[in-house]
Amino acid sequence: MSQKRKKGQRYKRTTISLPYNLWEELRIESIKKGVPMGELIAQKLQRLKVLIEKTAMTDSPP
Repeated sequence: MSQKRKKGQRYKRTTISLPYNLWEELRIESIKKGVPMGELIAQKLQRLKVLIEKTAMTDSPP
């Protein structure tokens, strides 16, 4: 099995436990988008981080 990696990105292999329904949703989405599930999870976490930062900025008092 060949490994595709973008230059400059490093990944660490790990094992996590997910509820079956969440795993199934992520698996289907990763297949549709043609990306590894780990990369999909990383993208979603990055978007969540950005959203939290934006929300924190708008919630701060003037």
